[in-house]
Amino acid sequence: MASFERAAEALPSYLAALELTDVGPMAGSPLSANVLREVRLGDGSPAVLKLIGEPQSTEAATLAAWTAHRVPCAPLLDHGVGTHAPDVTHLLLGKVPGAALPHTEMAPATAQVVRLFRRAHLKPPAEVEPLHGFLSPRLHEAVQIWRESGLPSPDDALRVLTDPDIEPVLLHGDAVGFNLLRSGDELALIDPAGVCGPAEFDAARWVARCLAVTGPGALDGLTEAALSADPLLQRSRFDACVAVELVIEVRHRITSPHVFLSVGAPAQTFTSDTRLLADAATRRLAAAA
Repeated sequence: MASFERAAEALPSYLAALELTDVGPMAGSPLSANVLREVRLGDGSPAVLKLIGEPQSTEAATLAAWTAHRVPCAPLLDHGVGTHAPDVTHLLLGKVPGAALPHTEMAPATAQVVRLFRRAHLKPPAEVEPLHGFLSPRLHEAVQIWRESGLPSPDDALRVLTDPDIEPVLLHGDAVGFNLLRSGDELALIDPAGVCGPAEFDAARWVARCLAVTGPGALDGLTEAALSADPLLQRSRFDACVAVELVIEVRHRITSPHVFLSVGAPAQTFTSDTRLLADAATRRLAAAA
């Protein structure tokens, strides 16, 4: 059974067992296979029930750490794996006001987002996954495509993911606009990947993903905005992480352009801009080396 179908079938059981009133479906990531429902607790306060159709502990561990340290996020109220249905993970979250940050507004928010990431970079809980393991499936194919295209080897940049001299921190891991909620001037984190690695990765992934709308010419300006917002980030590690993310991005543009089109990226970024992104990654690879 597909994970979404498993989670959907389990919904009535969780609503009953947790004594929740179902308000209705919520709009989540367009790429998500999870069930996301707005609910009300017994005292009438709003909450969100998220059902994942497979065993998973990393997101809950991340949100629990953030909640305990008052990092702006969807606070974790309750969670479990297989509690009321086999192989289904549930997260009961406090409802955060606001709406997802539009894809087109990611770049202007870079400094604020990077400062929020800094607050979220805590000591990693034991349950979270190392960044290299999280990225490996996409990286393997991306590096193969990269080399077949005759582009420089990204091996030097990839070493930043496993460098034993880097103290890993808790990362969001999936930095993009629809994983942030904005209410007025405030931002809150949602849907973390639950990984740990170099602090530079979250900001680097954010900057690289902004290029889907801004175009590659904005890379240097966004880099300066990110590094100025968090002076503790090391430029060489940041450049390496940007290079890693651009290698993955170019792979996506070659194999799965529909993924980025589904979140509102303009179609022209998958033609001439793809080559420009490859050139930008090559420059960052050289800097990392």
